[in-house]
Amino acid sequence: MEFLYIVLLSLASVVVLFAITKIIGYRQISELSFFDYVVGITIGSVAAEMSTNIDIEWWKGITAMLIYGIIGLSLSLLSQKSIKARKFISGRPIILIEKGKIIKDNIKKARIDIDDLLASARINGYFNIGDIDYAIMENTGKISFQPMPLKRQLNPKDFNFAPVREGLCINVIIDGKIMENDLKNAGMTKKELEKQVKAQNKKIENILLATVDANNSLTLFEK
Repeated sequence: MEFLYIVLLSLASVVVLFAITKIIGYRQISELSFFDYVVGITIGSVAAEMSTNIDIEWWKGITAMLIYGIIGLSLSLLSQKSIKARKFISGRPIILIEKGKIIKDNIKKARIDIDDLLASARINGYFNIGDIDYAIMENTGKISFQPMPLKRQLNPKDFNFAPVREGLCINVIIDGKIMENDLKNAGMTKKELEKQVKAQNKKIENILLATVDANNSLTLFEK
């Protein structure tokens, strides 16, 4: 009986967690603010405690999870509406390198050291710190880098060249099945798709993925 009760509590906690996640919204862990991270851990801890401790009444655990979820959602909405609240809750970016010069006071403020800065620079492809014009620690803890003008990558604008816009690719076949709705969005009929697949000596059932770009160009990937 206890086993069945634990199973039911676990399923209930999963349903509540899923609902809270849908309401609050999806974000990667690297994009979470410190408060979002703490709220997420707390909700997960409450769910785990509710699922394994049969001495706790189920409604108390769900109530606690909902309260934390409402607090997280409320602060998120407050951050969207108020710049001051956003800066207070999420923090503000910190400039670590400005015009090629390391700002030591801001590094201390960000609670990192030079080795951390150099490691982040290498991860982003900058093995020479002198190639960096600006480095900014975002409120998520991630460091963004802007290279020196002479070290940045060239782009078509530098050559007065305007590349053709490719647009988004639409998946029209996935795992051997035609995606009817996506095929309509791509402006292609089923007959046209079958014709193009046949022209490449392929069979639809053998296609793992097929994409169509804005120019109606079909790209096939076999299983």
